[in-house]
Amino acid sequence: MTQAEINSLLDAMQAQFDQTGDEADRPGVITFQTDAWIGKNLPTCCTAIWRGIRYRGVRILVSKDRETRVWTRGEAAAGGQDGGPYEDLKSIADAAV
Repeated sequence: MTQAEINSLLDAMQAQFDQTGDEADRPGVITFQTDAWIGKNLPTCCTAIWRGIRYRGVRILVSKDRETRVWTRGEAAAGGQDGGPYEDLKSIADAAV
């Protein structure tokens, strides 16, 4: 999954939330299977251990047992992929900091 694909999915989820107002439609978590994560050139940050690795404010979870996917908050909750604590989606420019 490329950075452009991730951005497209995150923006689509945010647009869906903007239409529905349903928190479950907001971007929830990005998961990577370990092999897909290794060598990924994604500009992430980790400012505190409790926040975890983040891209555009969305938590990234990496494990050999995870699929590489972008989840809404509703999908993440139903699929046992806890991306909390949730934050608002940041713009690409704000995420570069």
